[in-house]
Amino acid sequence: MKRFLSFIICLFAALNISHADESCEVSILTCSPGEQVYELFGHTALQYTDHEKGVDLVFNYGLFSFEEPNFIWRFVLGETDYILGVTDYDTFLASYAMRGSSVTRQILNLDSLQKKRLFSDLMQNLAPQNRKYRYNFLFNNCTTKARDKVFDALGANARIGYTQSSPWQEYTFRDIIHNHTADNLWYRFGMDLLLGASADKKAGRDGAQFAPLLLQQDIRSAHIITNSDTLPLLRGEYELLQACEKTPGKNNLTPFNASLLLLMFTFVVMLCERRSKKTYFLWDILLMGVQGTAGAVLLFMALFSQHPAVDSNWLLMWLNPLPLFLLPLLIYKIKKHKTPQIMWVQIFMVSLFVVLSPFLPQSFPTAIYPCAMALIIRSLFHIYKNDICALD
Repeated sequence: MKRFLSFIICLFAALNISHADESCEVSILTCSPGEQVYELFGHTALQYTDHEKGVDLVFNYGLFSFEEPNFIWRFVLGETDYILGVTDYDTFLASYAMRGSSVTRQILNLDSLQKKRLFSDLMQNLAPQNRKYRYNFLFNNCTTKARDKVFDALGANARIGYTQSSPWQEYTFRDIIHNHTADNLWYRFGMDLLLGASADKKAGRDGAQFAPLLLQQDIRSAHIITNSDTLPLLRGEYELLQACEKTPGKNNLTPFNASLLLLMFTFVVMLCERRSKKTYFLWDILLMGVQGTAGAVLLFMALFSQHPAVDSNWLLMWLNPLPLFLLPLLIYKIKKHKTPQIMWVQIFMVSLFVVLSPFLPQSFPTAIYPCAMALIIRSLFHIYKNDICALD
C-alpha cells in the first residue's frame, strides 16, 4: 500500500513539475537522533517544494523493511538493501513529531537548472529497478546518498568548498560513533567489539559526513565554486520542530561495571574452591564459552560480512573460537585433577593481547580488560592449585 501511494505521489509530481523556477526550493532536512539503535545518529532527507503548484515532497533514502526475506541474516552479512521512498512533507514531519525529534530545514542556494537536474535524478532513482541500493553504515547511507545527489546536481563546472575547517575531520570514525552513543554505553560497547582497526582511521571531512548532524554543520560553511563565481550553498536555515526534552535513563550496570563484577565473582569462585577443595568447572565453561562464542562472531564478521571496518580486528588475538574447541579437553583434565594445557594457552593469548594493546592500531573498550584479567587469573589459579599446592 505504501509503495502504491508513493507511486501516485511521484506520478502526480512528474505530471505537474516540468520546470524548476524561483517558486521551487530544494532543502536538506536533518532530524535529531531517536532512541532505537537505527535512530542513534539521526536522519537526513531531501525536500522538494514547488510553492506555485502546491507540491511539497520529501525524498527519503532511509527506508527498509523487517519483512524482507532473510532480513536479519542479510543484515549480519552487510547485504541489507535500503530503498528510496517519497512522501508528502506534512506526513514526514508528523512522524518525527511523534518521535519527539527536532527537524531542521536548510534551503539550498541552487539555480533553476540545478534544481531541475536534482529532481530529475531523484525521479529516475524512484523507478522500481533503481530505488534499491546496498546500504553501508559509513559510506553509503541515507545521509551520504542525499549529499551526493545534491553535489552531483551542481554540474561538472561547479564544486563544493568550505570557508571553515571542521573539527570532526581530525577525528576517527570510532570517535564520531562514540560521540553519538554517549548515552547508550551498551550499544557503544557492542560496536567497539565489532569494529576493527579500520574504524580508527581519520574520517576526513567527507567521511565524517556520514553522520547527519555533522553534514548539517558543514552545509553552513559550504560554498558552490565555479570558474566565475562563489556562492554560499546555504540560503536559509529554519527549525521546523524542537526536540522533546528527554531524561536519560540511569543505568549503573555499564559494560565496565559488569566486567568488574565478573572479575570479582571470579575471585569469589576461587575462594570457595580454596575452602571446599572442589573445582567449580562450570564457571570455566561459562567463561571460555562466552570467550569462544564472542570470538566466533568476530571472526565470522571479519571473514564474511560486508559491513565496513569489521575486518582487521585485533581483538581476535584473544577473542577467537579456539576456547570452544578446547572446552572438552578442559572438562576432562579438570575431572582428572590435572592442569589443563589450555590454561597455558589462555595465559599466553590473553597476556600477549594485554601487553601489546597500547601499541596496536586499534582502540579497545576499557570493559574488556577486567574480563581479560579474569581469564588470566583463573588460568593461573588452576596451575597454582594443581601443580604447586595440589589442593585437590
